[in-house]
Amino acid sequence: MRVILPLLLTGFVVLAGCSSGSNSDSSADEPGFFGRMWDSTQKLNPFDGDLKPREMKERKPLNLKSLATQLTVDPVAPKLSEQRQLTATLRLTNRGKRLAQLEFPTTQRVEGVIRNKIGNVIERWSEDQRFDREPGVVSINPGERVEYSINLATREMSAGENYTVEVSLVAYSGVGATASVSPVR
Repeated sequence: MRVILPLLLTGFVVLAGCSSGSNSDSSADEPGFFGRMWDSTQKLNPFDGDLKPREMKERKPLNLKSLATQLTVDPVAPKLSEQRQLTATLRLTNRGKRLAQLEFPTTQRVEGVIRNKIGNVIERWSEDQRFDREPGVVSINPGERVEYSINLATREMSAGENYTVEVSLVAYSGVGATASVSPVR
């Protein structure tokens, strides 16, 4: 190997010298060995002249109709004297044929509220939660699901009243579900 490398380098220099040497018959516009090498690299430049850079494929927008939502609340009739909170679980199932990628601007994925019979919010889940400003992506394969469970306080509820629990995705309006709750003493 030690003998071959110097021979190759010597042959390269000799070839370069022969091709770049001037000959009285050749024209001055004809490039030498290094000139031809440089010209060949310029033809490969993807941003040069006629060649255009390869464009990224546009991603089709997410079909939100392919996401089936289901909300379960446990317990449906909380005993206010014994239970201080109820658990709401939002299940998202990808019924489509493509991967569903959900992008979020923060670490918060869902928002949950409890509304009284006239529609006023009496409890908001995110008020006592901490979220980082880190964007994230949740991917759901076709036929698979993801679940988010949150605990909502029952302190503002009254026995015998009907309440509506709403849980939805923060970055996607319209993707969520509701359930009715009727607390007892």
